[in-house]
Amino acid sequence: MSITVEGGIATVIVSDPDRGCSLDIPGLDHAATVLREDGSIRAVLLQGPDGMGFCNGGDVKAFAAAEDPGAYLAEIAAPFHRFISALRAIDAPSIAAVRGFAAGGGMSIACAATLAVGGPGTRFLPAYPTIGFSTDGGLSWTLPRIVGQRQAARIILGNQLLDSGEAQRLGLLGDVTGTDEDVVPHARALADKLAGASRTATTEILRLLRSGPASVLDEHLDAEAAAIARTAGSADGREGVAAFLTKRAPRFAP
Repeated sequence: MSITVEGGIATVIVSDPDRGCSLDIPGLDHAATVLREDGSIRAVLLQGPDGMGFCNGGDVKAFAAAEDPGAYLAEIAAPFHRFISALRAIDAPSIAAVRGFAAGGGMSIACAATLAVGGPGTRFLPAYPTIGFSTDGGLSWTLPRIVGQRQAARIILGNQLLDSGEAQRLGLLGDVTGTDEDVVPHARALADKLAGASRTATTEILRLLRSGPASVLDEHLDAEAAAIARTAGSADGREGVAAFLTKRAPRFAP
């Protein structure tokens, strides 16, 4: 299965091990539907197949075999973009466990996630210019918001290979684990932690983070004031305050 949901965590296998860890387009299309329809999801874990790298991008052999490459790319871009849209829209944080390469569309997925974890062998590569393609999966939208417009231009146009150190310095990676084998377990532990947080607060925080870049300060301050009032008056808000004052762990609503 491309997506499984257990204990509030949706685990999405983003690439196909039988196709050189290229994007699993049918699987991502199915995952998009689940992300939009399953209200039990509290965190999303994005990873490659067990014991393998994250994602090497699109299936270049399939591109070459297509009778009409333009029509074929448009056909697979549609479900890929449905997945990216669903990932960005869900009221739950997403964590990319970037073991090994995140190239092409794999880099797009990693940049679309809320957070990303890598290891010593993690590498980011746009890859699109190598085969004469422009970007997809929102990379030209997400990457400038992470690293800035000029850095994004340098990385994409120059097809820059970023190791884990530079990726962390630029903000593409949050945590970098000691070994590559630790990447997925570390990301899963982070997903577990986020899934146990207040759903009410997480939803409001994600909405504020997503709307911030497009709003002016005064508008955003008003949005923050309204959001904190809603969370303070919620069951989770009352429970969180009570737990803090009695020095116990909060028991937030499922």
